[in-house]
Amino acid sequence: MCQVQAYDLEQAEPNLQGILRALDEAGEAGAQLVGLPECAYPAYYVRDANPYARDGVRSFAEVCGLFAEKAKQYGYWLAAGMAAPADDGKLTNSAIVFGPDGERRGQYDKSFLWHFDTYWFERGREWPVWDTGFCRFGVLICADARQPEIARSLAVNGAEVILDLTAWVSWGRSAADLSTPQCEYLVPVRAYENGVWVAAADKWGTEDDAIVYAGHSMVVDPFGNARVSAASTGDTVVVYDIEPAEAITVARRPGLYTRLAEATEQLAATSMVREALIPAQERGRVSVVPDGGVFEPGKIVARYQQLRAQDAELVVFAGMDGPEGWQVGLGEIEAAVRAEGGAVAIGVRTTSCSATQSVVLITPDGAHEHQATHGRGIVTGEMNCPVISTPVGNVGLLCGDEGLVPEVARGLALDGADILAWPIFAADAMTERVARCRSDENKVYVGAAWPGGGMVVAPSGAPLIAVPAESGVAMTAAVSKTQSRMKEMAPHTDVIADRIPEAYVALVR
Repeated sequence: MCQVQAYDLEQAEPNLQGILRALDEAGEAGAQLVGLPECAYPAYYVRDANPYARDGVRSFAEVCGLFAEKAKQYGYWLAAGMAAPADDGKLTNSAIVFGPDGERRGQYDKSFLWHFDTYWFERGREWPVWDTGFCRFGVLICADARQPEIARSLAVNGAEVILDLTAWVSWGRSAADLSTPQCEYLVPVRAYENGVWVAAADKWGTEDDAIVYAGHSMVVDPFGNARVSAASTGDTVVVYDIEPAEAITVARRPGLYTRLAEATEQLAATSMVREALIPAQERGRVSVVPDGGVFEPGKIVARYQQLRAQDAELVVFAGMDGPEGWQVGLGEIEAAVRAEGGAVAIGVRTTSCSATQSVVLITPDGAHEHQATHGRGIVTGEMNCPVISTPVGNVGLLCGDEGLVPEVARGLALDGADILAWPIFAADAMTERVARCRSDENKVYVGAAWPGGGMVVAPSGAPLIAVPAESGVAMTAAVSKTQSRMKEMAPHTDVIADRIPEAYVALVR
């Protein structure tokens, strides 16, 4: 993965020479698969739909010819991020793919356009995969990683490796501290949930004295671990030998994902975001409780009453073990909730006869139980969880492994969830990053609790609170529907309105 310096459009020639040096370095290192960043040529901030008409910018065909020569010279596959003109005069933000024979093998066009992408680029609607003989790879471009359907489509189409050609915008108090949610948790989660390798090539430096890039070109394994990562500055060619890995993923159930392919105007989330809200009237508080262990109604009631006295309106408990027929103990909890108000979410798993996992949301109106539809080594349910209205917002329930399946959380968000309540039975090293990803990609709150820990995450993906490890303390954060109803990630970039449901049909078959 070639990390190269960013240049303004007027500096297209020194930019090109830096790219060619990086391609030589990759070849000399023995790379078989090479990636260049998003719009490596002529620039990312191209200013209009005809950048190749500017002085000093070489033609698209000429630059493609130079890249093809490098691929043939060194015998590698190359995915080159370029602004690509089409015959109809339109421009796309694309990966141009060359084979080791120097022939052009295809093109991927960015589909989730970010901010001023929308000013001059047309979006793509297909997710091709190329078979190199040593691996099958697909490409996504930068903000595409913020939409779970895109990486999932590549995995469903057979990709074992996903190249992320990117221009990660970033911030930091110093150049060494530059970072972005993409490299912190979004890209690792895409690798983890799909069981694929992800290799990202980023720019470093700035364009137009205003767009700052994070660097950190990296290779992430199917478990979400960054095996190698560049610094935030400096030209670097990141080379890594990947090997087959037996990733542990949760099996998909496409028949439950039909909501993903429904027309945007038909979605509950679409009408929900148009509702008028008064911010002062939409505040609430969500608590997460790290108590695991055994399902004990009396203990749950005592903990809930303690937090309700501190104005918690939704209390999410860590996953617990319960006997067959544990539901008979819900009456005591229901009575307490009717008396106190608020709501309680509890996850319970059974192992005595048939292993099941369920989550129940108890409100003053009664108990709403959902049996997990996804999970490893359990008997799964057949019904999607409905979104339930509560005073603190519309609540969607995730149970155990359901949180690791992006389609489940996405469906709840499309059904209008403001908050995802996620009881977890056992956390791992990726749990916090998955929780942040589910918040960020859907612009909803996540209240996740597991034995020994928990967190509440804002719709931006930023943690609002996190339970200190093994402290046993419950923690509470303020939430507001005014934040979960704002689905815009950047100007002209909306997580709901800018999805392409007609292109997701393969995900629901």
